[in-house]
This record gives sequence, structure tokens and C-alpha cells, in this order.
Amino acid sequence: MGFIAIFKKGSSFVLEIQLMRILIFHNLLWSQYKSVVFEKVAEICVEKNDELLVIETTITEAGREDLVDFDLSTYPYKFPVKLLSTKPLQHISPWKLGFEWIKVIFEFKPNVINFTGYAEPAALPVLLLCKLLGIKTVMTIESVKSQSENQNGLTHLLKSIVKSAIFKVTDGFFSYGLNSNQFLFRAGIAKKKIFTFLNSFDKVKFRQQITENSSNLLDQIGEPYLLYVGRLSEEKNLFELIDLMKELPYTLKMAGNGPLLTDINKKIQQEKITNIHVLGTVAWTELADLYRQATCLILVSTAETWGMVANEAQELGKPVICTEACGCANDLILDGYNGLVIKQLSDLEERNRIKQFLKELPEKSEYYADHSKRSSQIFGVEKLANEMYQGFQQLN
Repeated sequence: MGFIAIFKKGSSFVLEIQLMRILIFHNLLWSQYKSVVFEKVAEICVEKNDELLVIETTITEAGREDLVDFDLSTYPYKFPVKLLSTKPLQHISPWKLGFEWIKVIFEFKPNVINFTGYAEPAALPVLLLCKLLGIKTVMTIESVKSQSENQNGLTHLLKSIVKSAIFKVTDGFFSYGLNSNQFLFRAGIAKKKIFTFLNSFDKVKFRQQITENSSNLLDQIGEPYLLYVGRLSEEKNLFELIDLMKELPYTLKMAGNGPLLTDINKKIQQEKITNIHVLGTVAWTELADLYRQATCLILVSTAETWGMVANEAQELGKPVICTEACGCANDLILDGYNGLVIKQLSDLEERNRIKQFLKELPEKSEYYADHSKRSSQIFGVEKLANEMYQGFQQLN
């Protein structure tokens, strides 16, 4: 709901309810996970007579252009949205983006603006403009560790200065759980400025993808398998995962694409590893069946903002093995309750814990399935959208 303003008109005071106008700057349109949240926030705004506008920078990133099933022409977005570009994210001029943001601000005249992260170069000047105009700002933080923490010298210093300046002029922060909170605490953000909420995705559409008959993709391997879903990139720690699979009497399916695809296939062929099957890009419409027949999801990243694949696995009652570096660890995934949380895969003791977990899994499958589904119920889209809207209200 909007806010109450009191104006003096002549010798009397006038009470007026003003609408809240929410503007969200988001980066990637193809992310159906965020789209369902924006849809629910839009529904709340309609009920409260508020207005919402989502500005999407572009459809997808470079290297993910094959994900074309979520553009404006083919996906039924049910919230007010404007797409600025169709170029890959990395090919868009940051200064042109900043100019487009400023144009939208003056046209839409928002009361509160939500920024997605702080990495965009245009963020600081636009935040300063908002400060001058009296517009409240809230930043969504998915980081669990700053990339600049691994850098040295001048680069680290400059990035730290810019980040500090951005955080000082931002009025509030949306944080996805404990790990993001810790990141913000380390950055010196006061607890009262942090609005914590849970992460979720479109469970209805996800479950609609489940078919009675498995696709050809699933028929390739009839036996139970471990599952990895995600980008084939450095931070996912996939070469260590492959080495682990050489010690396990299980099959692993790897669904995804990325810069390491060729090197991963080469390693598997050269070392004659027979229990790993690289599936490449898998359409989102086939993922539910892939999860459904899996024994367990495994996510051993060295850096992971959240890991929405864990939400998908939990929705279908599948336990998850993940590292502490994943944002979902200790929030969605609780060690011994609905999965296994390890420190790092390079630790011999932790690898032995994985082996023991998998060995006991057949006997505990019902236990983990029940707890996984309970966790998934807590991490619901409606709850997330309501908490997000309440955050806007607190700032307005």
C-alpha cells in the first residue's frame, strides 16, 4: 500500500494516500526464477493499488544464447516489464545502460528502486542521483564472498572503495539468507538495513514439466544416478568432482554447458572414466524428469551465490550434497536433515563423509525425501514476494 502524506491547504490539513511506485532494475530476462517472484510482487501491487515496473537489461549472457525460450515474445510474463537490449549482457555499454536507467527514473518517477547487485558501473552515479531526488533505494545482494577479496594491490583497493561508496548511499539491502548476511556484515552494513528473505522459484511450472514417460535423454541410462546441473565453469569445481567419481561406484550425469565443456570431455576420454555422462545443455522443460529419476544432487562449488538447482532438487524430494561456499548451505540445505554440507571437496575427511552419506542413502531415502519436501514448502514464492514487498514498504 502507498504512504500517507499530510498537506496544509489554506488553514486546514489534507490527508492524502499516495501510491507506492516500485522500480526494479534487473539484469537478465531469461531468469524464470526471478520472473515468478516479480509476478507475485505485481499481484500484491495490484491489490494495494501500487505500481510496479521491471526494467530488464537484456535476455541472457554471452555463451547462453541458446536459452531463447524466455524472451518477451515466447514467455507469458505477467508483470509490467521493459527490455532494454537483446545483446548479450557483456556486450552492453555500461554508460548507455546508466543513461537508460536515468531516463526511466524521470519517466516513471518511482518512490523506491531495487538494484540487482553492485557490480554494474552505472550503479554508483545512479544511486547518487536517487539520493539527490529523494528516492529510496534497496539493493539485492546474492554475494556470499566478494570477488575482490581474492585480488591484491590497487585493483582490490579501488573495488573496495567503490563498493563502500555504493553501500553507504544505499538505503536497504535484500539478502538471500545467512551467507549473504555475513557478507554484508563484513562490509559494515548495519543489521537494521538488511531485509532477509528466502530464495525460491516457479514450482508450478517446474512440476508441469514432469512427464509420465521419460524422454530419450533419460532412457540413455536406466540405473540410479547422481546429478549435477549447472554451468560448466571454473567456480563449480568440476574437475575435483570428476576425480571423486573415480572413487565412487555410482554414475554421475552432468547437465549444462560452459567454457569447460571441451576440457571435461577430454579428461573423461583420456582417463577412460565410464561412470560420468556429460549431457550438455538440457532444456528447462526436461529438467524436472532429470531430477525425478536422480538419487541425489551434488553441488561442490568453490563460489556459488545461492544454487537454485538445490531448490529444484528439494521440490522433488531429492537430498543435496553441497559445499559451505554455496549460498543455499545452512539455509535451504541443512547437514544431516535434508542433505550433506561439506567444507570443501579437497579435504580427504570430507570426501569420506560423502562416501558414507551415499552408502547410507538407500536406507535413509524416505527420511531425506520427507525433509527435502518440508524445506521446499518453506522456501515458497508467495512468502518471498510478500517479504520483498514489505521491504519496499519499510523504505517508502
